[in-house]
Amino acid sequence: QTCALPIWCFILYLPKDIVSGDFYWFTKIDGKLIIAVGDCTGHGVPGALMSMLGISFLEEIVNRREILESDKILSELRNEIQRALHQTGGEGTKDGMDISLCVIDEKTKTLQYSGAYNDLYLIRNNELIEYRADHMPIGIYERSDENFTRHDIETLPGDIVYMFSDGFADQFGGPNGKKYKYATLKAFLIKIHNLPVSKQEKELESEFYSWKGPNAQLDDVLVLGLRL
Repeated sequence: QTCALPIWCFILYLPKDIVSGDFYWFTKIDGKLIIAVGDCTGHGVPGALMSMLGISFLEEIVNRREILESDKILSELRNEIQRALHQTGGEGTKDGMDISLCVIDEKTKTLQYSGAYNDLYLIRNNELIEYRADHMPIGIYERSDENFTRHDIETLPGDIVYMFSDGFADQFGGPNGKKYKYATLKAFLIKIHNLPVSKQEKELESEFYSWKGPNAQLDDVLVLGLRL
């Protein structure tokens, strides 16, 4: 499927309940494509309400304030979430979200990536490159005054990028009832990355349900793939 974007993409979206604490969001402004994949505290209705809050703040930060640098977007999002949830010092709810966010410049063919716990995978020439997120959430945290890291990536034609929540890797299943884990996910993505994106989505969905088997789905699942 396409995402109405100048790149091909797929979105595997498997909520645990009717509504989800995982969300994806994208917009285009000034020749830049901004894409986010978020994983909010909880699932079901509480998670969905947090997702709506995150999407609303991203709209404000990017489309109205026109902040277009990935690290600054996440810092502003953290500020807004803390303010909305009355998180000051050790007080207030601990709710928040993990997120990966990319800013793709169509003119310069560059990609900015920043993340709060959620990493980014890029596969190029059959090799998976992992860009690590900062280990701090969007929400109250002991190091909430620290800036997020910005990774500047020169893209090449044929690169494929994957953004995801932790639901897939954390699912219990398989012959021994263990977690799927990120190492297994990386290997599977390398195996399927040359397929058309619509086929990749089907392969990932099949892999998830095959691994899960009769076990209950533990969390919302979201994987987004972008072929640049």
